[in-house]
Parts: sequence; C-alpha cells; structure tokens
Amino acid sequence: MESASKGAGLMQLDEYVAVIAKIYEANDRNRSLWDVWCHTLHHAAAVAERARKEAPAIDVCKEVADVALWLFTAVYKLNGRFGETKNSLAETPVESLIRIQSQCSDLLWHRYPGMCPFCYARRAIGDQQAERNPEFASRCDCLAVNIESGGKQAKRAAVLEVLAFSEQNRNNKPGSIDEWQEMFATIFHANLRQLSLTDAAFHLMEELGEASDAMARMYSYRVEDFVEGEPNHRQLRLETQIADVFSWLFAVVEKIDSVRQRGLQFERCRTDAEDLRASPIHLSEIIWRRYGSDNLGSFWCPFCMNAVCRCPLIFVPATRPLEELKSLFRDSSSVSGDVADHGKGKTQ
Repeated sequence: MESASKGAGLMQLDEYVAVIAKIYEANDRNRSLWDVWCHTLHHAAAVAERARKEAPAIDVCKEVADVALWLFTAVYKLNGRFGETKNSLAETPVESLIRIQSQCSDLLWHRYPGMCPFCYARRAIGDQQAERNPEFASRCDCLAVNIESGGKQAKRAAVLEVLAFSEQNRNNKPGSIDEWQEMFATIFHANLRQLSLTDAAFHLMEELGEASDAMARMYSYRVEDFVEGEPNHRQLRLETQIADVFSWLFAVVEKIDSVRQRGLQFERCRTDAEDLRASPIHLSEIIWRRYGSDNLGSFWCPFCMNAVCRCPLIFVPATRPLEELKSLFRDSSSVSGDVADHGKGKTQ
C-alpha cells in the first residue's frame, strides 16, 4: 500500500499492522511470538534509557519508531482463532493459545471509547442516562479522585461495561493514527502535564510488563481457574493490556513534543513550505521518518532499502540447521573480548 509522508497520518492502525506485515513477511514468518515481543521490549527499554539520559529527541524517536513497528508485528502475530496455529515456521502449540480476536483499532476502542476507562467506571457502569450527559466523556480526572481498584470480578465487570459502551458508540472511533493520538492527548491532558518524558517512558515499560503477564496467563492456570470461560476473560485482559501499551506509546510521543517545544533537538521529517514550528509531532511522522521513503512513496525497509524487505537474516532452525549453529559455539574459556551489540532496528 502506497503512502506519502502526509498520508501516513491518515492511515488507520489496522492498516499499519497490514503494511508492516507485508514488508517483513519473509523474515517474520520465521520469528516466534517471543522473538517479536523481546524486540518490542528491547526498544521500549531503549526509549526509557535515552529519556533517562536526556538524549536528543531525535534519538528517542528512532527507538519509538522501532517500538511501534515491533508492536504492530506483535498484534499481527497475536491475531487469530484461539488454539489454531497460523502459517508460521516458528509458531509453537503454546503460541496458538496466546490470541487476540480484535483488530488493532478495535481493541483500542474497546478499552478507550473516547474516554478514560476508569472514569467511565466511576461515572456510569452501564447507566445509560448518565452516558447521555454532555459532560460524561470529559477529560480524565483520575488524578483528583481516590480510585479503589476492587477485586478481580469487579475489574472484569468494569471491562465488560466499557466494552458494551464502546460498541454502542463505535461510530465515534478515531479513523486514523493521528486522530488516535489527538484523542489520547485530549482525554489525558491533565495527566500528561504532570509527567516528564522519563515518567512516560517508564510507564510504557510498566504496561509492556503487564501485557507480558497477560500473555503468560493465556496458557498457565491455577487448578481452580482452569474452568469454562476463563480463557475468554484472559483474552480480553490481554487485549486491554495491549491497548494500554499503545496509549502510553502515544503519551511518550506527546512528551517528546513538549521537549521539542522547549527548544531541544528535533529535526522534522517534512521539508515543504508549511510552517511546522507550532504543529505537534505525531507518531505517524516518527514512524515515517524511520520507515518511510519519499522516493518510493511508501513504507520500506530502510536497511535493505526495498519496499519488501530482503535482508539476508539467518534464523535457527528455520533457515539454518541447529547443528550448524552449535558448531559455531566456542567454549567460554576460549572466547575473548566483548560481543558487539547488533540488536538495532526492525530487521535484526
């Protein structure tokens, strides 16, 4: 699918999932879910590290783009029917149990239907009369309210109520990646003002940890929880946790924009005559800068510079025998020097 730099902001999240999957299909079919998720965690940790060290905004943006690409790849890997394996050389039976059933934009809307899910729980919980109040879906005010977490059943009930509300109002779902960012910026305006870029980056890591736990819970159970319907609840929890990851990725971008507004280094990817000094930075712009080609008019792999990645990567045992890799392994006593870190970018 062709996309110019400005058009990248008009694409829906589901389109990003499809486009990235197409670009990296040849290599990604040899990757396990764990491979993809570890890369996501790696680059998110790099975002936090660069924020903590107050690196130039452009350096943080490179890692943000990589987080986004790996996260879209993870959503593609996760989507499917529970218990059914996909056409992947690396997928194991366990991974067939770690599934989401919603498309990327839907799982975000189910969690954030134009408002904070915790505010919804406090303001309505299924009260349709309250939902019709013009002030119902106002900005999040959780910071000013003492929120009680409640037990597992109460949390599950609240998630289902928000899901029902989202379905009733799905016509209001943002239609593009830029609209999603603008929605989150509006809802969490007060919260974002209280955070630094480092705070947002580490909260992103926190949500990735929650999503990691939700994945593990899709195939590991206590005896008393191994009952009918339990996998459905856990699947919905996994979707909500992934939605939370996306919300904090957008929050990181909003904080990068605030850093840029204070005059710290950030080079805009667009070079036309439009005055960009006052316009906000969007995640779409960050992704395009790293993975978009103005010459091709489409996304591409910036490492091999092809619209469909042809990077010659080796995956064991998918493309090379296990024994061949084992033959390259030396006894630790014979190894000297440091091993270089090559874990950068979408193609590693």
